[in-house]
Amino acid sequence: MPFPSVLGHDRVKGLLARALGQGRLPPALLLSGPEGVGKRTLALAVARGLLCEKGPGEPCGQCRTCDRTARAIHPDLIVVIPETATGFLARETIKIEHVRDAVREIAGLPFEARARAIVIDDAHAMTEQAMNALLKSLEEPPATSHLMLVTASPQALLPTIRSRCQTLRFGPLPSALLESHLQERLALSAADARLRAALSGGSLGAALAFEADGYRALRDQALAMLEKAAGAGAVHRLQWSEQLAEAEDPFLALTAVRSLLRDVAAARAGAAGESLLNADVAARVAAVAAGPLGARAVALVDTVEEVRTNLRANASRPMSMDVLIDALAG
Repeated sequence: MPFPSVLGHDRVKGLLARALGQGRLPPALLLSGPEGVGKRTLALAVARGLLCEKGPGEPCGQCRTCDRTARAIHPDLIVVIPETATGFLARETIKIEHVRDAVREIAGLPFEARARAIVIDDAHAMTEQAMNALLKSLEEPPATSHLMLVTASPQALLPTIRSRCQTLRFGPLPSALLESHLQERLALSAADARLRAALSGGSLGAALAFEADGYRALRDQALAMLEKAAGAGAVHRLQWSEQLAEAEDPFLALTAVRSLLRDVAAARAGAAGESLLNADVAARVAAVAAGPLGARAVALVDTVEEVRTNLRANASRPMSMDVLIDALAG
């Protein structure tokens, strides 16, 4: 299988390997899909293969060019990444000056290799001015330059940019593939690998970054909350809302709540305790499932997802958690 350093995505990897081998790599590619599924890793592998002295094809990993591209010191491999802006509502952006530098590289001839590869990671972080600057270079790119845009939010790019790129879509990685990979790479137990894979949303990056101890601490707090949520009074609601809003990682806290609600729904439907994500607290989950919260568990999972989406859009954390707690209390 081509590009063995990239987990999954066999169809996309096959397409890119054939295009490289036949010298038909498109001048502009848009690699889109969820965070952490291997888009950037594959883009860099393709870029290295394009420059490899034994190619074009998959990088041999042995020539001088492969050594230098692996260390990110080859002049014909240019990688653009966002920088964190300062000030009000600071966020990661790719500014126009960085894109102008990349555009000059696209227009230039290779220094040493047969071609030049430019990878723009998190391309959706480009400012509108930066996108407009990039657009001009996409109209008539030199035959020796290849641009790869990597993004989890292709809709944030200008339609004119998307239309000038050949799009390759990446999906979430299958849970079974993630489980086996995590067991092999991190020597995890089957139960821990299954938990990480299930909670990662198909993202290898999220699965590798998962903090089991932090998750279980938040999970235990969330379970205690769910056990008392139905019909809870105003004081308890306020306490729980503040607890969630002040969590160091609110998204991990919401992940814990979501995983428990999914287990509650599964237990309500008759699933065995050992099949639950949180099998170590199966008895307590079953008790919640038998109560008034059990009948609403599926709908509440959707509520948690709405809160996560709103928080990513910079919604007020306290107000978002108030909405969730009110929904849980019924």
